[in-house]
Amino acid sequence: MKRCQKCNRTYPDENQKFCTVDGGLLVSDRAFDPNATMQGTSANLPPTPPPAERPGSNPLPDFGATITTSSSAPTAVLPKKTGPTGTPTSGGFAPPPPPTAPPAARSQSAPLPPVASAPPKKKSKLPLVLGILALLFILGAGGLVAAFFLIVKPRLDERRATGPIVTTTNQNENVNNNANTETNVNANNEAAKTENEFVPPPNTVKFANSPANLDGKLAEHYLDFSFYYPKTWELDPKAGGSGASSFAKVERRLPPDFTQENFAVGWYTSEGTFAADLPNYPKRVEELSASLAKLFPGYHKVSEGPTKINSMDAYEFRWAGLSNGTEKGDLQLWGRVVFVPTGVAGDKSGATLTMFSTSLAPELSGVDDVGEKGEMPVILESFRFGKTR
Repeated sequence: MKRCQKCNRTYPDENQKFCTVDGGLLVSDRAFDPNATMQGTSANLPPTPPPAERPGSNPLPDFGATITTSSSAPTAVLPKKTGPTGTPTSGGFAPPPPPTAPPAARSQSAPLPPVASAPPKKKSKLPLVLGILALLFILGAGGLVAAFFLIVKPRLDERRATGPIVTTTNQNENVNNNANTETNVNANNEAAKTENEFVPPPNTVKFANSPANLDGKLAEHYLDFSFYYPKTWELDPKAGGSGASSFAKVERRLPPDFTQENFAVGWYTSEGTFAADLPNYPKRVEELSASLAKLFPGYHKVSEGPTKINSMDAYEFRWAGLSNGTEKGDLQLWGRVVFVPTGVAGDKSGATLTMFSTSLAPELSGVDDVGEKGEMPVILESFRFGKTR
């Protein structure tokens, strides 16, 4: 039995000379005396025999020095196991590890190879994947926004500028005494429409104002405008004639002569724009309101203020009245007057839109419904100023 002087490991092979763990010189172990007293001093240890020389002329290496491998590539050092200390007791001892060949001589000047450490724990790739997905989402959202502003929005703007392409049917034109034109609308003969043009529904008639046969104030304050009205309504032939106060008037009636809804277009002296006319609107409302109070029983003004006709800025006032004892009984009267400038600075005339309704129109229940319910909304929605003033 041999024992390593450094790590105290034992080896049963008497021919083995060096420790396979740390390269220490192995010495013969004395027979174990269970009755002997164990001493911890080095005086009683057996003398270390001189190391056997290796074949050849090279001296033996110092096995107390650092041991390295002769290869440049580092190798893992065997794990160090702590052997029993002192002399084995009578209880026996663990069998020694299997003998291995003695390590080759190492260069005393070579450094100890680095001890191989356990590989680092692999980090989770989930945060990286989530980060990539978030980046892709942000890039995708940015791409959509850019596509909207660079591609979609310019096309929408261009489409608004050119207007929708529509078709209408049964376009028949009739000329009244004032050379104003009426058009029976159908969906088959219309071409492309501009932004300011209206796409009329079926069974409507177009009125387009004309300067022909106008005289007096109407000729002086001529306005180029048009609108559509339901085919069942009647056009007043006196409107636009000599001495008339309105360019046009259309009405929805119950036989024999009861008004349900009435719409007329007149004029007022304007500066051309809403902002320029705004200071004068309250005075115009006061003057016209006083005139209406003389015509309708129970007249009283309900409200006034800015409004819009389609996209055009305008100013309006609303009123209500009561007509008792008619053939149809007591009738509620509701009215609305809207001042609409052309929007062109310097124009001297604006349009006055006068609306009048009664409780005989079943769709209406109050002054707030005038021009909003019934059959009159199509007239307001289609009202347009012409391209020439």
